[in-house]
Amino acid sequence: MSAWIILGSGCFAVVLGALTLIGRGIAAYAGSPRAGWGRIAMGGGFVLDGGARLLGLSSGAGMVVSAIALGIIVLGAVLQLRAGVFAKTRHAGDGD
Repeated sequence: MSAWIILGSGCFAVVLGALTLIGRGIAAYAGSPRAGWGRIAMGGGFVLDGGARLLGLSSGAGMVVSAIALGIIVLGAVLQLRAGVFAKTRHAGDGD
């Protein structure tokens, strides 16, 4: 059951990344394409990990696929941090 949850959340993250890249939906606030690619990379890592679990790979092959997926997830997080997705932003007219 956990493999389906991992796969579903990865697909959701990929969709959010695609929406960020095209500038639509709830993810339109992120102005940098790096944020979109970061979300797609993170979602792709989760899809890879969940897919490997669903396919029932051996423990050795599953470990290799999970290590690759972890690297892709970390790359996606770095791209999002570089894009400033998690930084607090000040909008025009907020006080001062």
